[in-house]
Amino acid sequence: MEVNPIAEAPSVATVGTAKPAGTEKADFGSVLKEELNKVNDMQIKADEASRQLVTGEAKDIHSVLLAAEEARLALEVTVQIRNKLIESYQEINRMQL
Repeated sequence: MEVNPIAEAPSVATVGTAKPAGTEKADFGSVLKEELNKVNDMQIKADEASRQLVTGEAKDIHSVLLAAEEARLALEVTVQIRNKLIESYQEINRMQL
């Protein structure tokens, strides 16, 4: 059995250093707002899927349940991130200078 060589693998130093086009100066606030908007969109899609299920427009219950679970998990992660941010802020405020 012949084994073909793997194409040249990226070095450890270059992994994760590529920046997406157009995001040279993304500040924390704009990134946070963008991600919160994504979570909100997931919630809206889940609500719309539930409405379609109730009205009989949706034929596949699996897609409705999947959308609802994705929205629930996204919200849960968002709340946990918020809790960690608040905890970090409070810890910084307790530091003595």
